[in-house]
Parts: sequence; structure tokens; C-alpha cells
Amino acid sequence: MARSVVDDLVDADLVTPVPEDRVLVHEPSGTAFDSPTQLAVYHRGWMAASDAGEEDE
Repeated sequence: MARSVVDDLVDADLVTPVPEDRVLVHEPSGTAFDSPTQLAVYHRGWMAASDAGEEDE
């Protein structure tokens, strides 16, 4: 499931794979991950925080 989420994020230009470093970079935050699962969980939390921030405005 995490791999599917990451593939969708790559397609949406929200994640950039860096094969030579074996990492995935979450473009909106600039955070690098070496695990698709970690990235998928992080992105969900990041989206939740972003959505909460929009509600506060």
C-alpha cells in the first residue's frame, strides 16, 4: 500500500526519487526518506497538519 501511495506522490510531483542516494525526497517539506513506508506515513501526517492549518485561517 505504501508503494502505491509513493507512486501516486511521484506522479503528482510531490516526491522525487534520488536513485544514486537511494532516497525519496518529499518536495513540499524537503525531507528525505529511505523507506516508502516512512514517506507514506509522513505525507499523511503532513497533509493532516496542512489541512488543520487551513482551517485555522
